[in-house]
Order: sequence, then structure tokens, then C-alpha cells
Amino acid sequence: KAVGVKFVTTEAVGLTYTDKLTVETLDGNYPADAVILATGASRATPRIPGLAGLEGHGVSYCATCDGNFYRDKDVAIVGGGDTACAEAIYLSRICRKVYVIHRREDFRAHFVYAEKVKHLPNAEIFWNNEVQNVVLNDAGRIEAVTVRNAKTGEEHTLACEGLFIAVGSKPETEWLRGVVKLDKAGYVEAGSDCKTSLAGVYAAGDVRTTPLRQVVTATADGALAAEAAIAYITS
Repeated sequence: KAVGVKFVTTEAVGLTYTDKLTVETLDGNYPADAVILATGASRATPRIPGLAGLEGHGVSYCATCDGNFYRDKDVAIVGGGDTACAEAIYLSRICRKVYVIHRREDFRAHFVYAEKVKHLPNAEIFWNNEVQNVVLNDAGRIEAVTVRNAKTGEEHTLACEGLFIAVGSKPETEWLRGVVKLDKAGYVEAGSDCKTSLAGVYAAGDVRTTPLRQVVTATADGALAAEAAIAYITS
């Protein structure tokens, strides 16, 4: 604000390019020489009672961020895609026991990831299972989860101190379809230079294709995208 930046609170609904880039919003259009997309991605969450209030009390969405809090302890992971399998592999190196809870009969992850998880010596996989509820100790932290098999109805209570949710995320890019190139999951295709398929448009943070989504990578993207936009405008 001190240097004259104008902040607009509204929703972007479109991006067009004729003679100039234009961001279309619910409150009018904003022409621009360059645009940085930083709309992020929302986490997908399973229906587990009380889940929202348990972040920091045993629930995590990032193994590389929080895994070391559970070193030599038992943890559970919910999910069956690449993210879930990668997190299971990572946690198996530092945790005593890793329970993988997946609602289907097999992983959706790539073969190499899936096969590695299936052969982890300290991992136990619960196929066709979903978490029904969590058990808290007197301090309000997770001490166990109850899972139920959708086919047999059989239930198990798994003692664990950490519950990692890895059921995917959804990028906020529906309004960009047909404008910039998106991958199959809907993320904006952009490399480490943050350039998209449309000249003058850059993607930063969780909205772009990247192997790692953390605060540190998102802020780095912001700096890179800003420098790239400046170079584009002044070239």
C-alpha cells in the first residue's frame, strides 16, 4: 500500500487475451501487461468426525513437514494415490509402524510407488477401509483410529499417534480451462520458471505442476514469477 499497490477484493472468473491480457472479475475487468496466477489448491478431506479441529493434535497433511514429530512412533495414512504412497515410503523410514488405509482394493498410484509400499516391512495396508472415527487421549491428541471394511463390515482399532491425510487436492483452475494449459489433475502446466503456455502469464505456488507443495516452494515461486513478469514487461 505504501508504494501505491492497489488491492481489489473480488473473484476472478476469466482470463482473456486480445490485444492485451484482461482479468475478468465479478466487479469488472482489469487489463494487465502480465498476470501471475497464485490461486492455490484446496485440500481434499475424507469424512471423519472432528477432523477439522485436530490439526496440530495428531492430524497432518504433509509427511515431509511433520513426519519427524512422529519418529519411532506408530502412524496411519489415509489415501491410495501417488501422494499417499510417497508419504508412506517416507514415514516408513522414521516411524515404527505405518498403517495405510485405502478405500479401494488396490492403489491408484504408479506401479513403482505401489509395489514399494506393498513390500515395506513396517507397513500394514487396510484395503477397502475407511476411517470411522478417531480416539483421543486426555490431552486431546489422537491415540487411535477406528477403521471399517466397506465389504465385510469388519472394524479394527489401530493405535497410532499421527494420522496423515493424503487423498489429494484440487487446484483452483476451473476458470482457466481453455486459456492456459492444464495437466490431467487440473494444475497449471508451468516449470520452475513459472511460465505458462500463454505469454505474459505465470503460475506460482500450489496451483502449478510441481513435485513439492510447501510454503517454502510457494514463496520461492512468487519471487521467480515476479522477476519473470518484470522481465517480460520490460523486454
